[in-house]
Amino acid sequence: MIKVLIVDDEPKLREGLRSLIPWEQIGFTVVATAANGLQALEKYHTYNPELIVVDIRMPGMDGLELISELRNEGSNCHVLILSGHADFDYAKRAIAHRIDGYLLKPVDEQEMIQYLEQVRDTIEQEDRYSRWNEEEPARNREVLLRSLLVPAAGEDGELDLQKNVDALGLDSGRSYEIVLIEPREMGKSSEDKMAKVKADLEQYFSQRESGLFFTISPYMGILLDEPLLHEADRDRLFNELSIIMDKEDFKFSAAAGGAVSQPEAAHESYAAAQELLRQAFFFKKDTINSRNLQSTAKEPGELGTQEEVRENAETRLLLAVETGSTTVIQALVKEKIDELMAEGSDEQRIKETFVHLLSTVLARLEPAYPEIRKQAADHSPPIGELYHSYYLSDLQEQAAAFLEEVAEQMNSGGRGNEIKKIMEIIQRRYNENLKLETLSELFNYNSAYLGKMFKSSTGEYFNTYIDKVRIEKAKQFLAQGMKVYEVAEKVGYMNPDYFNAKFRKYVGVSPTSYRKST
Repeated sequence: MIKVLIVDDEPKLREGLRSLIPWEQIGFTVVATAANGLQALEKYHTYNPELIVVDIRMPGMDGLELISELRNEGSNCHVLILSGHADFDYAKRAIAHRIDGYLLKPVDEQEMIQYLEQVRDTIEQEDRYSRWNEEEPARNREVLLRSLLVPAAGEDGELDLQKNVDALGLDSGRSYEIVLIEPREMGKSSEDKMAKVKADLEQYFSQRESGLFFTISPYMGILLDEPLLHEADRDRLFNELSIIMDKEDFKFSAAAGGAVSQPEAAHESYAAAQELLRQAFFFKKDTINSRNLQSTAKEPGELGTQEEVRENAETRLLLAVETGSTTVIQALVKEKIDELMAEGSDEQRIKETFVHLLSTVLARLEPAYPEIRKQAADHSPPIGELYHSYYLSDLQEQAAAFLEEVAEQMNSGGRGNEIKKIMEIIQRRYNENLKLETLSELFNYNSAYLGKMFKSSTGEYFNTYIDKVRIEKAKQFLAQGMKVYEVAEKVGYMNPDYFNAKFRKYVGVSPTSYRKST
């Protein structure tokens, strides 16, 4: 059984989790609970749990501080985080602490069971690799290959390289290349299935007589005496590997380290393949990645300040969701990814950005759409899926799919209701910097044409309509006794003098006079 420690400052939640989840049925046992991070640290050292289920917000040492302390101690325990809906800012910090899942309170039983099954499979996989490294007989060829690919430093290492090449029967006048295979997820694969995959791959390449199979945890790999010179060659080998892996539901990534002119340099190809796997997030899916397949970042353009870019992306996505513009949502998500790539963002920053972006869009929708709150509780942003994405293309697809799902739930009308939708948006977002150009992009219209449509339907120009809505709202706030400068800011005018002028234009008296008369 996998040992679990539950950490939360709410006694009802701690005991609720113990009884809610069928721990032993899915391979876990709760060995202890703790009310805060300090207690948890003490009980961790006593029970050595393999999984900690921890709340973020707790008095004293909070959840993130606990995880940070454990990581500093060298602990590799698995972590599932519990959080309230308002804690999205903690999510991006949590990513850096290598957590296995992020669940919102109240905890959904099925969602948590799914996370627990994933953690269980990961722990089983780690145990398998550990046992293989300790128990598997070190066959002579494997030992020689490992020494060739991870050579010792110094003159002795150089002599060993030549000896290993000779012992393996490799041709010093021939080019070679390393292909590394890294398991991504194994579903419900058992130890027997993993052993079967390894045996099948070893048998396959022994029959081909064109490569030597090896294992160097956590990788499996092939030393090819016919380098993969073209993309078609890489695709062909990937398909061959997939046929073997798919039989056992074995998901994997693969990378080719590039050809070297002699087997003595095979360690260079091995190191290059390792680096490619570390950067696999930016590469194409379903192929053997190589250096010439890496996603290339665009040159940075005039994107404005980071704050301006972030707010613009949030606002445009927010409006796209409100208007049900699903095709525009996909384009905006891709545009945001291009911006991040142009800035040279790494995998973690891209994931953090999209966690924040989706969470913010949903949070900004909730006050204007009370009916979306139930959906928000049932379908929270896919935080776990985002930071567990193996590829950038997966993250892009997941982010767009979530926003499209929200948009479809919120919009039942189709094309032909554009003006009505714009009027509804203005009524809800009159205090924001709404622009006709942004809305015309969402509806796929020329801005001048949309402006004429709006004038024809409402009798007012777009900006005039917004002003009138703002002034009507201002009259309501003034009647409530609010100060003029507060009202100006509340209805979207940052300059009180400008607000005064607009108010006089449409009402005929100053805001102060109007407030006194009500």
